[in-house]
Amino acid sequence: MNQNVGIICEGGGTKAAYTSGVLKALLDHDIKLPYSVGISAGAENLLPYVSRQPYRLEVTGIEAGTQKDAVGIRPLFKEGGIFGLNAVFQFLEKKTPLDYDTFYKSRTRLDIGLYNIEKGTVEYYSKEYLDKDQTLVKASCALLLLTKPYKYLGGLYMDAGLIDMIPIEQSIRQGNTKHIFISTKEEGYVRKPAPGWQICLAKMKYRKYPHVARDLKLRHVRYKEQWDKVEELESKGQALVLRPSEDHGITRYTQDPDKLRGWFQLGYDDTIARLDTIKEFIK
Repeated sequence: MNQNVGIICEGGGTKAAYTSGVLKALLDHDIKLPYSVGISAGAENLLPYVSRQPYRLEVTGIEAGTQKDAVGIRPLFKEGGIFGLNAVFQFLEKKTPLDYDTFYKSRTRLDIGLYNIEKGTVEYYSKEYLDKDQTLVKASCALLLLTKPYKYLGGLYMDAGLIDMIPIEQSIRQGNTKHIFISTKEEGYVRKPAPGWQICLAKMKYRKYPHVARDLKLRHVRYKEQWDKVEELESKGQALVLRPSEDHGITRYTQDPDKLRGWFQLGYDDTIARLDTIKEFIK
C-alpha cells in the first residue's frame, strides 16, 4: 500500500452514521490506511477505525446519537448544550470501550482538529493527546452555539468546522499525496451562508472574540474552497471521494435508529460497491 495515503472525515452530527458505515466496510476488508484526520463527528468515528473496532463503529453511528440524553432539551439542562457529548461518550465507553492499547499502537496515525476560540485558529492534535476522558474528541464535537466549549491544554476549544470543515490541507501538510475523503453530504449539496440571527448571536455570546462571528460569516466560502481543492485533486487522480449515493433525508439531528441504521448501511454498501476502485487508488 502507498504509505502516503490519508483518509479525511468531515463532521455532520448524527449524519456521520454514513461515515461509520464506510469505515466499517474498510476495516472488514482489511483496508487500514496509514493516516487519518477528522473534525467533529468525523474525529469521533475515526477512533474505532484506528483501534480496529468494527462493532464500536456500528454503536457510534446508530445507537450513540439516539440516546435520550444525546440531543434536545435534556442535554440542554444537564450539559448546557443541545448535544449531550458527555452522555454520548459515556454510553459508548459503557457499551463498547475504546481499545486504548490497540489505538495507541495502531500504525494508522490520527490528527484531530480543534478551533481555538481565544486565538481564532485551528489546531491539530495527534492521537497521543487523547486521554481516558477523551476531552480532545469532545472538544472537537462541540458545535458553535449548540454546545458549551471545552477547556483543553489551557485553552478554550470547540468544533474546528468553523474554519476547516474538510481538513484536506492538514492531510497535505502531513505529506500525503493521495486522499480519500468521506463526505456526509449528498451530491449537489451547497452550504448556505449562516443566517443573520446566528451571526448576531455569535457576536453576543463571543463578544470578547469578534473573530468567531467573522469566521462564521465566512464559513460557506471556506467550505466551497475546500471542496474545490478536493475536486482539483480528484481531477489529477490524487483524491477519491466517497459520499452518499442516495438522499435519505438524514440531518445532523436525526435520532430515529431505523433511519440511522439505513444510513449506516448505505455507507457500507456504497463502499463495497467501490472496493476495486479504492484498492486500485491506494496502490
